[in-house]
Amino acid sequence: MTNNYQAVLEKARREFAEKNCLEMARLSGAGLSLYAPLSWREFTVPLLGRLYRVLWPTGEVFQYGTNKEASLPTSILLLHYLSQSKGSPAHGRWIPFNQLWGGGSFFNAYRKRALEPLADFFGKRRALFRQLLELRLNARPGKVPETFLFIALPRLPLLVRLDSGDGEAPSRATILFDAGANEYLPTEDLAVLAELFTARMLRWGREQIAKNNR
Repeated sequence: MTNNYQAVLEKARREFAEKNCLEMARLSGAGLSLYAPLSWREFTVPLLGRLYRVLWPTGEVFQYGTNKEASLPTSILLLHYLSQSKGSPAHGRWIPFNQLWGGGSFFNAYRKRALEPLADFFGKRRALFRQLLELRLNARPGKVPETFLFIALPRLPLLVRLDSGDGEAPSRATILFDAGANEYLPTEDLAVLAELFTARMLRWGREQIAKNNR
């Protein structure tokens, strides 16, 4: 799997290096800094509560302020976002993962990796779920009750909902995408984005519980 990620990363870096920096910044909404020599430029991109530096033309990706290299999936996600963003406005209509282009083919794996862990951990911890969304991701209530809206990437919002269930129905998590999400990332990358969101929420949740128990 690591070798496969490495091959995808190298391809993403080549495509990124061929793109016009000013155009990528305009279409993606990312920040762009120019340095001497002008052959070196740097994007700053917020992703799920963290800020990243993306160097052009090398395609190296680092966590902002720490110089720690980003993981392979995160690096690929950010490079694809910068190089493939179309700059289209949000459609304002929310759809589930299986309504994205080809989403039905990935849905079972997506459900197991992104939705079920979120529901299992936070199903009986809805207050903590809301607290972390507001504190870590600056989320705000959506128009539908019990939904929360936040910006995952500069022009890519997500809408989430957690249902606690009852004695018979299990807890259920829902992650919805703007109908134009595929104009910024392919469906495979949107699955990675949702999985990354879940992984961070679980880590933040465990940290908060450990803090509360001290």
